[in-house]
Amino acid sequence: MKRSVLTLSLLACLVACATPPDKIAGVPNSGPCTPADRQRLAVITNQQNKSASGDALGVFLIGVPLASMSGGDHEAEIAILKGRCGAPKT
Repeated sequence: MKRSVLTLSLLACLVACATPPDKIAGVPNSGPCTPADRQRLAVITNQQNKSASGDALGVFLIGVPLASMSGGDHEAEIAILKGRCGAPKT
């Protein structure tokens, strides 16, 4: 019983982890891509990378994806901006 609860808890934590930005698909939407959109996409892509790394470390050390739980996951906004502007130029 305890083992199944632990397994389910670990799976729930892994599912809640932030997705790396290169694995987020763009959502088709209309509207022009402005320079501000491109800048915002670059900024939140960097933040998402840090959140994904922080979540992996948090799950490894204490079993909790801290970055995602503290509002560090920008997956929806990245998907919208990628759909409008494409992948960020790095």
